[in-house]
Amino acid sequence: MANLGDFTPDRRSFFEAARSDLSRLGHISAVLIRHGFASFVQRAGLRAPEDMPTDGRPHEGGSSPEETARRFREVLEELGPTFVKVGQILSSRPDLLPPVFITELQRLQDNAPPIPFSVVKAAVEQALHGEMDTYFSHFEEVPLASASMAQAHIAHLAEGGEVVVKVQRPGIEETIRADLDLLRLVALVLESTIAEMELVAAADLVAALDDALTAELDFRREAKQLQRFRNNYASVSDVFIPAVHEHASCQTLLTLDRVRGRKITSLTPGSDEAKRFALRWLELAYTMIFDHGFFHGDPHPGNVFATDDDRLGLIDFGMCGALSRQQRDYLITLILSVIAGDADGIARVLLRMGTPVGHVPLARFKTDITSIRERYLRRDLTEIDIGGFLRECMDAAGRYRIRIPGDYLVLSKAIVTMEGILRHLDPHLDLVSALQPYGQRLLLERFRTDRLVEGGIATLLGAAQIAREIPEQLSQVLMDLETGHLRVQVESQALRQVRHELHRQGTRLSAALVAGALLVTGALILPHDPLRLEVWGWSLPVLTLLCLSSAGALVLFVALTHLTGGARFRLRLSPLLRILRRGRA
Repeated sequence: MANLGDFTPDRRSFFEAARSDLSRLGHISAVLIRHGFASFVQRAGLRAPEDMPTDGRPHEGGSSPEETARRFREVLEELGPTFVKVGQILSSRPDLLPPVFITELQRLQDNAPPIPFSVVKAAVEQALHGEMDTYFSHFEEVPLASASMAQAHIAHLAEGGEVVVKVQRPGIEETIRADLDLLRLVALVLESTIAEMELVAAADLVAALDDALTAELDFRREAKQLQRFRNNYASVSDVFIPAVHEHASCQTLLTLDRVRGRKITSLTPGSDEAKRFALRWLELAYTMIFDHGFFHGDPHPGNVFATDDDRLGLIDFGMCGALSRQQRDYLITLILSVIAGDADGIARVLLRMGTPVGHVPLARFKTDITSIRERYLRRDLTEIDIGGFLRECMDAAGRYRIRIPGDYLVLSKAIVTMEGILRHLDPHLDLVSALQPYGQRLLLERFRTDRLVEGGIATLLGAAQIAREIPEQLSQVLMDLETGHLRVQVESQALRQVRHELHRQGTRLSAALVAGALLVTGALILPHDPLRLEVWGWSLPVLTLLCLSSAGALVLFVALTHLTGGARFRLRLSPLLRILRRGRA
């Protein structure tokens, strides 16, 4: 277990790291104020640089929800990769944000000024531990694309073949780590002071963000995900997944085949070619989700191509989702319930897919689900909105305090994007007729003989195990009853709150008494303090200062517990340890 003794950084480097964090916090405040969120900064107790110019943007209360959502997106884009990723995660959480914010965050553009080629060349050579000419016979100086986390260049391998080289921005990891430290601190404060954060799970969101960014910082993980896709579609002739060139790839560098072709949305909507690709896209979506349980988490039009050799090409596998067999079974049950018009079934499977936080009024939940189904699925066949239906279902789950796992939320966002591409390719597509063969495949998969046999055997084994354990457990209960060792435990939320309140008040009272005693002690020993410390000509009473500082710390503790209203307030050293590590580095 780590402790402060494990870290002995230079004092100056420690304070530089801490000062850097404070400077970043000031920059965040300045960006918020510049985009019209001054009142939020004031309520949060943040401070912007005193010399920061203002540009007359409206305050939060003076604009429409659409305008506020747009300005929020602009804030995230200006703050860089960590906050862009925050927006991307939030855009898949309709249980947390209103639809207008979800729609706006889905437009996030991860663009950034290009890195000078001299910096790119140095980063490539450092990553590969060799000269660039050793690996590449040609390397385009003008980037193909430039994002906040990485930059892509077209190049030719020394042994031949055109590739795309994805180069991580130098220093981006340190920036992201510092931003994550700040977000962890904010999440801790929110969960300690605001009861509604129980559903939002701010710390879990930051943890998910940490996982996502850590994965994206390591291009080796993206390479593994890409290879998994290549294996899944090795026998499919009309799908192209680029190959990774491992000898020219590492943690901060990814070299892969260039996909030659057009963006999928450049096809003429409704043309024979577009309709052909629409059917391929539908087949790809089905196999990704239900056959392999491993899907592209960000299939926006910029990542999907119609290749020059008439294949469907995919790129950018940094964000992928995985579904277990049980999760896919829940999803199949949800789809079959939708097809059958079974609102009860939809509500119950949503409950099984998620984790209820508190009591869920099932009758009202079913009524809302029925209303959503009528609104989105009882339309003309060409107007059925599956994406809207999924968004509304997730939103309803959030209203009824059902926490949906992240995999389903990523899938929900991906399906919305997939449907948008499908509608673009074939605007008059009869989606019900197009999906009918896949519905039949789902039914056959659900009631496949080998799966029924497998499930029946598992059920019989479980029942047999229970039957064997019942006599032994019943005998134990009777023995405990006879010997007086049987105990019945009753849980009461009201009693637990009373006990917590008594404990809190007792702690406050004890701390106040000890603080008062220390103040009196310090005052009494001040004239006769035996320990004196000479500092810059001043004779400081050591014991008196120790008593007064201890009393001050106890008073601060009592004030903090009062301000937090008795919420869980635990001191955590991990943020300090992270600053110490950065300071030492």
